[in-house]
Amino acid sequence: MSVEKKPPNVRDWIVLSTVMIGAVLTILALIWQLPPTTGGIGSVTFLLLLSFILFVNSVSANSKANYEANSAKADEKRVNRFVSFAEYTFGMAFTLVIFAFAILGYKYLLIPTDEGGLGRSIVTLMLPITFLVTAWVMIFIYNTINYSGALSALKSIKRNLWIILEALCLVIIIADFFQVILIP
Repeated sequence: MSVEKKPPNVRDWIVLSTVMIGAVLTILALIWQLPPTTGGIGSVTFLLLLSFILFVNSVSANSKANYEANSAKADEKRVNRFVSFAEYTFGMAFTLVIFAFAILGYKYLLIPTDEGGLGRSIVTLMLPITFLVTAWVMIFIYNTINYSGALSALKSIKRNLWIILEALCLVIIIADFFQVILIP
């Protein structure tokens, strides 16, 4: 009995990446209408524009993988390279969006209480911590399902790298909170 190999389903990833492009551009347009008075607009804009480039690349790479998979002389190795490249760029783009959201939410809450924010309170610092820990839990659950086991979940180098980068972002936010460094 022979099993026919199907080309990878990249159409959903193309749609998801396209939706993320629209979301990033919408967020950029909205935050520039009313930027946080405590700063962060420069950093968040930089992160979102980088994520935009990576999401566009994800669409392009997935489209190329789809084209290659459906061509008469499809090369499975080549298709898988494009799929892998698209997966890495999508993941990094999503990580940058998570950075931007953590910083943006924190900076909006950091606004002084007389201006409608929470000021420099522990609740302000809890937002990025809670946000990032929730993202990490979701990544761990995904890895556990994907790799069939909790210990096996630690094997995903790329997802572990994203968590390390997000933890670094959290360190920067905490340093900003204690005014060791300031996020521009």
